[in-house]
Amino acid sequence: MSQVTEINVDLEWDDGHVFPAKIYPDVAFLMRRMNEVTVAEAGVDDGQMVLDIGCGRAIDAIALAKRGGRCLGLEPSRKMIGHAKNRVADSGLEVSLIQGIGECLPFKTGSLDKVICKGSLDHFPHPAKAIEEMARVLKPQGEAIIVVANFESLGFRLGKFLLTLRKRLPGGNKEHNEKVWQIPSDHSYKFDYPFLRRLVEPHLKVDRSTGVSLLFGLPRWSSLLASLPESLSLAILKTLDRLARHLAPLSDAIVLKCSPGIDHDADKKSIS
Repeated sequence: MSQVTEINVDLEWDDGHVFPAKIYPDVAFLMRRMNEVTVAEAGVDDGQMVLDIGCGRAIDAIALAKRGGRCLGLEPSRKMIGHAKNRVADSGLEVSLIQGIGECLPFKTGSLDKVICKGSLDHFPHPAKAIEEMARVLKPQGEAIIVVANFESLGFRLGKFLLTLRKRLPGGNKEHNEKVWQIPSDHSYKFDYPFLRRLVEPHLKVDRSTGVSLLFGLPRWSSLLASLPESLSLAILKTLDRLARHLAPLSDAIVLKCSPGIDHDADKKSIS
């Protein structure tokens, strides 16, 4: 097992601050689709051993357990382990929860069929070491599903451009909430598509890359969707999501499906 020293982890971290007071249609859609794509890409068969790194409330681990996986959830925060235990108990399913960090996985080399890491890699002090650990614990035919928020998405890029333009115009509104595309204080790194690939490719072969959702973070986009009939808003979001599958570098969330081994000429095809 590889060793990591001097890792500072917030053992009392709680996700209560992550969710806004009002959930707009695009936020709800993005969160739901990230869950759906993660579980679908994992494609768990009965009896396969699956590890969810940074499992949070164990939502994905429970979904995979429903599909027959033997699921483990790894989480450093005592508070989040508590939330996960409650959710697992309510589900009636069997999910083993372990307090630990992604940079030093407490599993034997080549012992796991699947590893998933959704929405947590950018919180890790040493994400490259966590990816190295994912590669180590996977069986030769195993798979890793890595999902991160894209801070160079089309929505964020357009939002920053429009804000800059507004500030330069005479009488332009200089007050604007920029936080949506600023790196949150509990994130260790700003992830985008090239940075994620650079971290992953020394340790894992990228078999497929895809995107989830488009235009999150565009100013007034959330309010516009909320003002539309629900069916129309959902149709727009689904259409953009289908487009995002082929535009991982511009999508709101990036999904990489990987296998053990190093391949610098990794296939970069997207889901058709």
